[in-house]
Amino acid sequence: MLMPIQIPRFLDIEASSLSDSSYPIEIAWSDEKGDIESHLINPYAIEEWTDWDFYAEHKIHGLSRFMCREIGIHPEKMCDLMSQSIKAREPIYADGGEFDANWIDVLYGAGSTLGYAQFIVIHSDTVMLPLLMQVEPDEDKRLKLYERLKMKARKIVKAQHRAKVDVQYLIELWKLCFYLSRSGV
Repeated sequence: MLMPIQIPRFLDIEASSLSDSSYPIEIAWSDEKGDIESHLINPYAIEEWTDWDFYAEHKIHGLSRFMCREIGIHPEKMCDLMSQSIKAREPIYADGGEFDANWIDVLYGAGSTLGYAQFIVIHSDTVMLPLLMQVEPDEDKRLKLYERLKMKARKIVKAQHRAKVDVQYLIELWKLCFYLSRSGV
């Protein structure tokens, strides 16, 4: 009988912009089975959250402040949902690295009585590349292989720049790395 694989947990965030005063507007995260939870965040709930990139709204993620206000949840509710789902000190992997870690800090600073998240945001490369080290010991070749796998994962998950589909992309990329590492090819 085959044991089901335990998938690392992944996170993705869409933000108001890439500026220093940006904040998260959509967050998605996965569980160990690969199921994804995703929510928009209401930026009007926090008085200081006024930063907005209209280019990103129209050309990248397609999310408007109005849509976030109408459909989004309060940052406090988002923190509650994430804290219930992601255990203290549990690693969760994101390809935005420090950007995503910062936006989690911004969210929890505004929406949590604790003031910080108890889980740990780690760059997703740290869970992908060690798998590929089992297949390709040469670093340059390994990085080229990784780029090819990223393109393959992007073909599987065609959409991008929405948190849920970007988490699905990370899951598919991890699966490609995992199965390749098990095949020894």
